[in-house]
Amino acid sequence: MATTLSPEQLDLVRQWAAQGVDLNGIQKNLVAECDVHMTYMDVRFLLLDHGIEVAKPETVAPAPKEEPTPAPAPAPEEPAAMPAPAGGKPVVTLDELQIPGTLLSGKTEFPSGVKGSWQIDQMGRFGWSELSGTPSPAELQAFQFELTQMLSRGGAI
Repeated sequence: MATTLSPEQLDLVRQWAAQGVDLNGIQKNLVAECDVHMTYMDVRFLLLDHGIEVAKPETVAPAPKEEPTPAPAPAPEEPAAMPAPAGGKPVVTLDELQIPGTLLSGKTEFPSGVKGSWQIDQMGRFGWSELSGTPSPAELQAFQFELTQMLSRGGAI
């Protein structure tokens, strides 16, 4: 995680992202062309930290913003009531029962109202599911910070 890229390497990452290379491809290119080994999550955070966005050939339509009634979920997996985000910080929770095949999973609500589930698989790869919209880059950075703080306080234990 303490890997620092040179300006030339960052330029390569920007070029790959502009070409639409996904995070997995960027991770592989860093190893192949720069001999830099980073986890998938570290590559994701690198892009966020430097404001680099992967170009998408087609935009994925966001999920409907208003759903009449969400599907009922078992009570143990859902927090009793997710508090509203305060002070512009996303609310990050850890699932009591982890999603099968994941190392960690949880839910978040961003200050903009976007909600979603997140997971980290056993290879350290980060992913989103059930995302109700698109959080801003600043919200994603705040989420990264809040998740790191929660896990460093022993939230995963």
